[in-house]
Amino acid sequence: MTERSAAPRGFLRRPEPKAIGHPGRGEQIAAGTLHLGGISLCGDFFAAEPPPSLAGELHGFGWLDDLAAVGTPRARAVAQDHVLRWMRRHPEPRPGAPEWAPEVAGRRLLRWIFHAGMILPGLDRDGAGPYFHALDQHLTHLRDSWYDSTDGLWRLEALAGLAIGAMSLRDRQAMAQPALIALAEEADAMGVATLSEARSPEALLEAMALLVWAQEIAEEVGLDGPPELGATIAEIAPILRALRHADGGLPSFHGGGRGAAGRLDRCLRAAQGPALPVSGLAMGFVRMARARTTLSLDAAPPPGGPAAVRAHASTLAFELTVARQPLIVNCGPGDGFGPLWARASRATPCHSALCLAGLSSSRLNPNRQEGEPDILTERPDLVWAGDCDALGNLTAPDCGPAHSPEPAHLLAGHDGWLASHGLTHLRELWLDPDGMALRGEDSLAALDASAQARLDQARPDEGLDFDIRFHLHPEIEARQEGQEIHLTLPGGEEWRFSHDGVGQARLEASCLLDRAMAEPRPSRQMVISARLLGRAIQIGWTLARSGVR
Repeated sequence: MTERSAAPRGFLRRPEPKAIGHPGRGEQIAAGTLHLGGISLCGDFFAAEPPPSLAGELHGFGWLDDLAAVGTPRARAVAQDHVLRWMRRHPEPRPGAPEWAPEVAGRRLLRWIFHAGMILPGLDRDGAGPYFHALDQHLTHLRDSWYDSTDGLWRLEALAGLAIGAMSLRDRQAMAQPALIALAEEADAMGVATLSEARSPEALLEAMALLVWAQEIAEEVGLDGPPELGATIAEIAPILRALRHADGGLPSFHGGGRGAAGRLDRCLRAAQGPALPVSGLAMGFVRMARARTTLSLDAAPPPGGPAAVRAHASTLAFELTVARQPLIVNCGPGDGFGPLWARASRATPCHSALCLAGLSSSRLNPNRQEGEPDILTERPDLVWAGDCDALGNLTAPDCGPAHSPEPAHLLAGHDGWLASHGLTHLRELWLDPDGMALRGEDSLAALDASAQARLDQARPDEGLDFDIRFHLHPEIEARQEGQEIHLTLPGGEEWRFSHDGVGQARLEASCLLDRAMAEPRPSRQMVISARLLGRAIQIGWTLARSGVR
């Protein structure tokens, strides 16, 4: 290894804050409190190390994005203080330490560069020396360790930090092109299939953002971006377009949230090729869109492998957004609020789906030993979604364009309760051409003799209870009148939820788990409860703008 005699002499170009977070969380951090995974860090955030599961979030400095969203002198002073404090506490890389994992070091390097405008003001040449020396240390560490990171988003974080750091700093251009090529080749070798394995739309957006940032900075400094870089970006874009809600956010599935404000649209603008969504399933999700209403439904089993640690039992759950307002949502990722919320948020009742007698459609490993991660091991064997042709055969999902004069139609099902109760769940949806009415039918049935025998054995004498849950966004006001529930959107628009009377409707408490917030946001949920007494049951329901039938 060749030793360097001096730190870089500054940046080739003034860095821009490409990653901006949530101002509300930034104000809390500026006031001296960082909420992280259900704990609160005050004063010196690094004085007491959090649990290992939170080390990456703390030491990755992603929370600088939130301070950048505030942009006040106080926020800039807090950012500078914590960065310089961290550098003094960690004067040398320590391979193997959680804070020096390649993906964490890459994430940290990116934030220190992007937010240099908060870190450097007020520092003279001598004062800025430790900052540039630390950036140089990170480059060397990442050059020697990036291949130790796990495939997927983690490796891209490490390589993007190396490439963007080398392209940004003076005197380090010799490292830039090889790092940029390595980033492009690794992304190409992984392919979108690997990047999508976790089935978290937000994670795929984060991977795309890393590639887009590297491409933008290469153009700014006059480097030719490898063709694989643009090709991977272009391959990801149609998938995210298919997942994009009408308000510009992503559906919250499998440990992912809605994505940082504006990040999705910025990344999509950077993609080459026609601005079209992918047809059929996108990461296992089906999109229904009419006019300015969008719906995303989880139409595949939860992910397996390493991604099963964050997988949710959300099969056939959906989210619905009307214009700029999320209406029906899932509770979201709970891992930012401690272990109890992290576990609870993965269960089917925290999704807008049907839940059988408190039993999720996928289950956590019942034989987990102490210290082992919670992994979804019991998942549906069969999940399907599509439409029916003239002969009644199921075809691939294709709900047509948003401006179609025909209703969007979808038939989906899963057998997650076949082994335990002999039951199959069917969900059929119709979205009106103007996007102002969504009609649905949820069915539970034992479809053959074997399933009926299993159901007869598992069903209690008084029948089998189940709930169909529709979680409302916290900004939606709800009131119940008889068996109808009336909803008021923030702009005053009125919607009505009704059902066919087979079950009983009620309002219950719910919450939205948003990592940008210090605490879960209280909300409501609409619940239809019913009891299966025979071998099949069907419940119809309608969610429509008032005056629409």
